[in-house]
Amino acid sequence: MVVVTRFFGGILLGSGGLVRAYGGTAAQMLRAAEKQEIIPMVAGECALSFSDLALVKARLTAIPHLSLAETFTAEGVDLVVTLREGDEDQAISLVRDLTSGRSHLTFPD
Repeated sequence: MVVVTRFFGGILLGSGGLVRAYGGTAAQMLRAAEKQEIIPMVAGECALSFSDLALVKARLTAIPHLSLAETFTAEGVDLVVTLREGDEDQAISLVRDLTSGRSHLTFPD
């Protein structure tokens, strides 16, 4: 987003001159600005047994742009898996296969 603020209230440049001046200033700033990629993310949940945790975490963290949050319970671990939109099927298959179907990673519809 670019905001160009004008302190002079006159119209000496005319409307075309103002558009060129503002456009040029905006273009200069956009070229010089630091760029940051915006990646749409989704979060899913999964309950794992303690015995499955290490292997599932190791394999899931190989997926780019993925983060994990763990909550330990008496039965095992609840994971919140946040990853790039579009990578859900890969993560779902990975959890299902690594746990032999004992755990399922689910994402909201």
